[in-house]
Amino acid sequence: MSAKQNLLNAYESWEQLTQREGAAITRSDWVGVSECQKNKQELQRQIINLTDAARAESVEAGVETKRFDTDLRQIVNRLIALENSNSELISERRQTAELQRAELDQTSRNLRRMQKSYVQPATAVWQSYS
Repeated sequence: MSAKQNLLNAYESWEQLTQREGAAITRSDWVGVSECQKNKQELQRQIINLTDAARAESVEAGVETKRFDTDLRQIVNRLIALENSNSELISERRQTAELQRAELDQTSRNLRRMQKSYVQPATAVWQSYS
């Protein structure tokens, strides 16, 4: 298999991981999100090496590097759009979580105030110490 085909396969794997990551974000499956990100980190190293090999292979075959870069740019732009979509999903989830936390904090403060109003102050057992 050619280096360019290996690179295209790696980008396809990245796309699949990004789609799985988006689904995991939607389900609030943060372990799944973490696994996808870990796999993409490992894949990133491979893509860097494969890009160098595919570029060298293209030069040897007489293909202009501009053509090679144009082909890759289309793929990368599609992946960037997917990553941006996931980023927006995470941002929405975070905002929702922050609102829920603020509501819970307010509820906790209200409960503490209610408890203070119903609890009788403790009386001292000894009035003096002599």
